[in-house]
Amino acid sequence: MSIRIALDSEIGPLDTVVVHTPGAEMENMTPDTAEQVLYDDILSLPLALREHRQLTGVLEQVARVVEFRDLLADVLDKSQVRRALLEELCRLYDCPELTEDLMALGSRELARQLVEGTPKKSISLEKFLSPTRYAIPPLPNTFFTRDATMCLNNRVIIGSMAYKARVAEALLLKSVFKYHDDVDSRGFYFDGTDQPDSEVTIEGGDLLVIREDLVVIGYSERTSVVGIDTLMRRIASQGPVRNFIVVEIPKTRATIHLDMIFTMVDRHKSVVFPPLITGLHRCRAFHCHFDGGEATRIEEYSGVLQALSALDLELEPVACGGADQFHQEREQWASGANFFAFGPGQILGYSHNEHTVEALQQAGFNVAAAEEVMSGKRALDADERIVVTIDGAELSRGGGGCRCMTMPLARQSL
Repeated sequence: MSIRIALDSEIGPLDTVVVHTPGAEMENMTPDTAEQVLYDDILSLPLALREHRQLTGVLEQVARVVEFRDLLADVLDKSQVRRALLEELCRLYDCPELTEDLMALGSRELARQLVEGTPKKSISLEKFLSPTRYAIPPLPNTFFTRDATMCLNNRVIIGSMAYKARVAEALLLKSVFKYHDDVDSRGFYFDGTDQPDSEVTIEGGDLLVIREDLVVIGYSERTSVVGIDTLMRRIASQGPVRNFIVVEIPKTRATIHLDMIFTMVDRHKSVVFPPLITGLHRCRAFHCHFDGGEATRIEEYSGVLQALSALDLELEPVACGGADQFHQEREQWASGANFFAFGPGQILGYSHNEHTVEALQQAGFNVAAAEEVMSGKRALDADERIVVTIDGAELSRGGGGCRCMTMPLARQSL
């Protein structure tokens, strides 16, 4: 079945989405290695799996859900793709001695091992003495499918990752979207794995597709201004996007991506972290208008909502954490602004962010627990404004929410 790339909004009815169910890569971390893979702590796989099943269980009620591991196994069936990918990974981690052993594995076993980690071969004293168990390290961030690949209209963007710990994810995903027989796209706007310049960094949590012609990009800890300029030129030169809103956000752990403080939840509503989006110290925004591949006008605004208003999109902000700044800060840290829309006004988020859920109720959203939807006890009406809540106390400790864990490939146009 064809995997169509067609994405011109954040909120159009969801057609196809890619997820990655966490596996042993999450348990192949120790307290000593967690920081190397950008974690603050180690997570429990059984707890994370229970929560992730709620995410996928709800999505399966409304859309086609595709597992990343299955897509990867499919392309690894192609011997030339397999060899090229393995040679690139082994160069990246300086372990060419593993190439032939990995080539001999079956496709599904290889797909599993490339994510869960490949044990080292102690062929030198240096490698024998190395404290790591793995030559190709586990990729516990893989369940955040959003960051290494983005879809925009009918093309794909491969991320240029800010940290080496996530470069392998981008390489694996590039192989999928470049070589999978079922992927139906117009090709790549941008391939970040081809960027030798370390100043060019771009990650998917910083790219929000507002309309066919309008994209919002976060200038963040993980997405550089050089990367943004490069990406805007590439996109604008191929069309149809001509307008970009760039939001400059603090370069801190709590705000690694724009979608940690701002997500679209309905045609005219967004969930926001007030101190940085609507408060006195809100992040400034820049409207960059392009004609072809060149910027013809750049204007500064006091915030993203003001910039979007100037482009005829009025958004009502719903406060992450409600009205109290204490709750805002706590719930933003727990991914309280990071919602995933599976339709206009129909969103997925974490149940533990109670004050955010209450603010959504006050804004006209009904609330349903994921288990109710999965069991069929709670039907989802296409016209209903609703937030479906999943348990996420364990998943959120990985540093992301429902938008981070979903990579939509196709939506119906609004």
